Formats: sequence, structure tokens, C-alpha cells
Amino acid sequence: MENRLERLRDEIDLLILEKNPERNHHKLRLYISHMYGVARFCTLLAMKRNLDIELATTCGMLHDIYYMTGGSTAAHALKGANQAKEILQSLNEYSQEEIDTITTAIARHSEKGTIHSPYDELLKDADVMDHCLYNTGFPVSEKETARYQSLLAEFGMDSPC
Repeated sequence: MENRLERLRDEIDLLILEKNPERNHHKLRLYISHMYGVARFCTLLAMKRNLDIELATTCGMLHDIYYMTGGSTAAHALKGANQAKEILQSLNEYSQEEIDTITTAIARHSEKGTIHSPYDELLKDADVMDHCLYNTGFPVSEKETARYQSLLAEFGMDSPC
């Protein structure tokens, strides 16, 4: 049974492949791995925090869309929020309130040191989880350390390193 998350996944996959014909396979694998990793962590955090799972997962799937479709990392959160808005509106399956929730979280996801709304925080936390758990042998970035430690505490876990 196909639902709007699956339709969104198809749209995102096509956009990434279409906008990155020159990028090597390794880069594309990293982009897609990160995008879906963050989406899965969004799902987990939404379940734990009693937030809407579908909206949370959608935030994760679209959070780096600007960068993943050929844009630079500079201001990728704000530019990605605008691009995500266009994508969601073109699908004609999301209410304006849902679009606002998703795009606000995307616009703010790089502001790891500032506390915002529950979906904004969920997306920031999922992004940090994917960065830190991609390979626990890599050091945690200084700007993500406090948030990562809070997440470990929320899950009742010690640092794997």
C-alpha cells in the first residue's frame, strides 16, 4: 500500500539522482544514507516523545534536500526549507499547517545551540544522532557534544566511546 511518505521518498530519490549526475556513487550513498538515517531517528524520537510520526519522518527526509540536490552547505537549512515547501505543495497532500511545521524544523535544524519547538528539536536531535552514530569511532563535533550527551541520557545510555 503506497502512502504519502512513499510518494515523497520517490520524489526525493528522483530529485537527488537528477540533480547529481556528475557526483560519484560514494557521495550519493552518503547523502541517501544520511537522509534516511535522520528520517529513521526522527521516527524513533517521535515515538518516544509522542509526536506525529509521519510529520517527524517527513522532516528528516527533507532536512538536507537543498544540499543533496546540488546546493552548497551555506545557508542550506533556510534554502532547503524553501525547496521542501515547493516539493510538499507540489504533492498536494499536505495541509498548510503540516508544511509550516516541517519547513520551520528544516529552517532551524542547523541551530543546534538554540531551543525551539518540539519538531525543531526532534529534527536537530535526529541529525545529531545520525552524525554521532554513523561511526562511533569518529569524534563527536564540539557543537554537537552537549546535545548528543542529552540524547544518550534521554535513552538511558552511556557513550559508546
